Order: sequence, then structure tokens, then C-alpha cells
Amino acid sequence: MTDSESTTAKVSSIKQWSPIWFVPLAAILVGCWMLYNNFQQQGALLTLVAENAEGIIANKTQIKSRSVDVGQVVSVELSEDLKQVIIKARMKPTISAMLNQDSQFWVVKPQVGRAGVTGLDTLLSGAYIELQPGDSEVEQRQYQLLAAQPAAPADAPGVRVMLSASDTSGLAVGDPVLYRGYEVGTVEYSEFNLEQKRTEYQLFIREPYDSLVSENVRFWLSSGFSFDLNAEGLQVDIASATTLLSGGVSFDLLQGWPIGKTVEDGAEFQLFPNKQRVQEGMYNEYVEYLLFFDESVRGLKSGAPVEYRGIRVGTVASVPFFFSFEKPFEISLQQGIPVLIRIETGRLYENLSVSQLKAEIDKAVAKGMHASLKPGNLLTGSLFIELALNNDPNIVESQVNLLAEQRRLSTNAGYPMLPTARSGLSNIEQKVLMALDKINNLPIEQLLVQGDKTLQSTDALMQSAAVLIQQVDALLTSPQLQQLPEDLKLSMQKLQDMLSGLSPGSAAYDRLDTNLQTLDQVLRDVQPILQLLNQQSNALFFSTETAADPEPKRAKP
Repeated sequence: MTDSESTTAKVSSIKQWSPIWFVPLAAILVGCWMLYNNFQQQGALLTLVAENAEGIIANKTQIKSRSVDVGQVVSVELSEDLKQVIIKARMKPTISAMLNQDSQFWVVKPQVGRAGVTGLDTLLSGAYIELQPGDSEVEQRQYQLLAAQPAAPADAPGVRVMLSASDTSGLAVGDPVLYRGYEVGTVEYSEFNLEQKRTEYQLFIREPYDSLVSENVRFWLSSGFSFDLNAEGLQVDIASATTLLSGGVSFDLLQGWPIGKTVEDGAEFQLFPNKQRVQEGMYNEYVEYLLFFDESVRGLKSGAPVEYRGIRVGTVASVPFFFSFEKPFEISLQQGIPVLIRIETGRLYENLSVSQLKAEIDKAVAKGMHASLKPGNLLTGSLFIELALNNDPNIVESQVNLLAEQRRLSTNAGYPMLPTARSGLSNIEQKVLMALDKINNLPIEQLLVQGDKTLQSTDALMQSAAVLIQQVDALLTSPQLQQLPEDLKLSMQKLQDMLSGLSPGSAAYDRLDTNLQTLDQVLRDVQPILQLLNQQSNALFFSTETAADPEPKRAKP
């Protein structure tokens, strides 16, 4: 063997695999299996959209369902338009059935609200996301993250209705829904409609109380404690302790109304401010009339009653009503303050049409019906309108003549007109003012001068009377007047002695009696002579024959 042959290595190909290559191959297989196993055990990746990420921390904030961990937040990022927060969360594979279209997510953190203090357990552990699974069979991987717990699950048995109101101050999400004071549901959410300028609410009434919600029920606000001091008096309404603290919504079927059909989800109702407004809202058929008052309308407000002999027949719609006039101030000075009222058909009797009501009112106006202001409450000074009939045709004719211009204005405004008259208090006030004017026009100075002269004359008369009294007193105290009773006594004694001489049994009395008897006898004797002379005046000078006694005539056969 040469040197060149000894320094050159010989290369020969291996005809078999070396056992050492099984080690990396096994490592690759184990890694792939671990990756697959890890992917299988990670579960679904969810996307939660929220307004903000308050209390949410990546790789720390847990997702729980009934206090059991079911996932974890893996990332928190802003959206592309920078208006929302995109939260990625990895869920456990065992809860895939819970991730459907009806599932809901919300943040649990310490909160103080009308329902009390909630989320105290998160003070130490931090906020977490609660999962409420639904019953839908449609899978979903993107959800809206709610800021608070929903009032009821999306699949909860019951009914959801929509309410609409123009003024709902004091009503918030979570407030109770009451039926005759018993809580049967909650307010789920609220939203303000910019186009209609009204607030819309969604209410949830749980089963079995959803059967109470029919098409004829009415909803109104329950403020807990409310009072209304108006022309009809003081009305106080005290609800349950729950609504006394937080308020709420009440609903019921009005007395006398049929139950109606049960409503379905999404039914719409109007939300009234109170129960009294519900009753007023029943009368949706009415006839509007325009009134002109030439006196103060202070105390008359919209909603005040219109009555006829103590029975409410309508409602005041607007005070004052200047919307259809070009020169309202000039009209108020010349014609009076315009007031719009409504005569409601349902307040009179059932099945009364608007045309029939107009005809009845026209007949009443022809007979002298007019409107006047009456005090409803002396404490608050509130007024109401009373309709009354005036049977005096002269007054009715004068009203027609005086209100011709008012009728023209009301016709141009598009409303019929009712005549008006001053109220009793206004008439009394006017008479008092007239009496004061007459008193003011009296000649007070002349009366005072004459009164002064009269007082001076009276003073002089009193002085004369005093002098006269002194003279009378001197006369009464004089010795002559003191002696007068003794003289009168002596005179009376003499008169008594004289009269005692003429008393029966005395000599003078006996003589007088004898003389009277003698005079009587003489008169008796002279009486025949007087009769004879009466019959024959010359009987003293000529003798007379005795006349025969008269005989009665014989009766004819």
C-alpha cells in the first residue's frame, strides 16, 4: 500500500436506517399531538363588544356561569374606528352548548343602585364576566357585552311589552312592574326616540302573570307617594314600600271594561303619568268649544273640569288659547281671554255620537246655556267652568248681540263658541266696587260741616236742658211744692165727706129717692093726657067720643 492510498478515506453508502432517528421523529409526533390536544381543550374563541373595558384585564378576568369558571379574557383591544372595545375570550370546550344566540354576557362589579348594593364579592377578586346561557339551537361567537345584569333572561317565560310616554321622569331600568300593588315584572330597558320625542320602555311580565296583560289594560307611573290639589280637592295616593323608595309602573283593567284578548310580545301601550290621567284618557271623542272670559282666569288650568249642575261633562284643554289668533293681546283686551274646552261624549251617556252632542249643545245654547267660572278650591284658588241655563229671554238676546264679534273670531279660528257670563264672585266684586265708588262720590266735606253745626246746636240744646233741669230741681225742692201733698190730702178728705152724705142710707139720699118716685108717678098720670092730645089736639077745648073697638074683617068665602 502506497502513501496516497493510506491518506484517502473510502466512502461507502449506508444501506439501513439508524435507530437514533426515531428519537426526533417521536418528539415531532408528541409535539403535534400536544398541539392538537391543546387546541381541542382550548374551546371556542369569543368576541365581546363593549362600550368600555372598565375592570376587564387580559389573561386575568374570568368568565363565570353560576359562580363556575367557564372561560378567560385573552385580549382587550380597541376597534378599528376607536369607538368600541373588542374583547377576546377563550372558553372551555365543555360549555360549547351554552354559546347560542340567546346567551347573554354582562360585567359584574360593585354597584350601588335602587335595588341595593350588588357585586360586593368582586371588591377583592376583581370584576368578572357573567354568562347566562340561552335555549336557542343557533350557535354564535360574537356578543354584545352588557354593562349590567338584564332584568330577565331572553328565554324566560312571560311577555314583553313596549310603553311610550312623553314625560317619564323618575322611571329607570330595574324598577318594578306592579299589578294592584304586587310585583309581577321589571323594566328591562329604556330608549329616547328622537323623531317622536318620546321615551320608550320595554317591560317584562313573568309567567303566570303575563295572562293579566290584555289589550284593554292601562299602564301608569307609580311614584310611591303623590298628591294632587286641584279644583276637585286633595287626592293622596300611597303605593307599596317598594315604589315608595324607587317608583315603578302599575297596570290594571279599568272598572267596567271587558278583559279583552291576551297580548303577545312587542305589544305597545301608552304610559300615563298617574291613574287619574288614565281615566281622563278614556274619553277620546269630544267636541271642542271656544270661550271668551272678560274677567281674570287666574286659577284656571288645563285639565280642570267642566261641569253641568255638579256633573262633569268635559275638560279644559288650553288656558289661554292664542294659537289661532294674529293679535292675541288686542283680542284679550276687547273680547276677553280665550279658553278652549272639550265636551266629552263618554261622560254623558253611552252610544252618544259627536254629531248628536253638537245638536244637543246647540239646542241648549238657544235656550240660554252659558259658561261661567266657579271656585273649585278656596285653599288653592283653583277654578273650574260651570255650564248653566238662563231662562230669561232678554238676557239671552243681549248675549247674542254682545257676542257677535266673538262668534266671528271663533268661527275664523275653526271652533264653535259658547256664550259666557260673569261668575257670582265677579258680580259681587263689581257691586262692591260700585258701592265704593258711590261712597267716594259722596259730599263728605259738606256732611262733616253740617255735622259740626249739628253738634254745636246739640251742645247748646244740652246746655238749655241742663238749665231747665236745674229749674225743675229747684221747683221740686221748694217749700210750696213740699206743702202741696198735705193740701191735696185735705181736699180729698173734704170730697170724701161730701160724697159720704150722698151715700145710700143717708137723709139726702132718702129724700132724693122719694122725689124721684113722685116724679115717676106724675109722669105716669100725665101719659094718657099726652096720648089724647097727640090724637086730637083740641081735646082740651072740645069733648071727645069714645071710639068703638076695631073689628077684624070677615074672610071671603
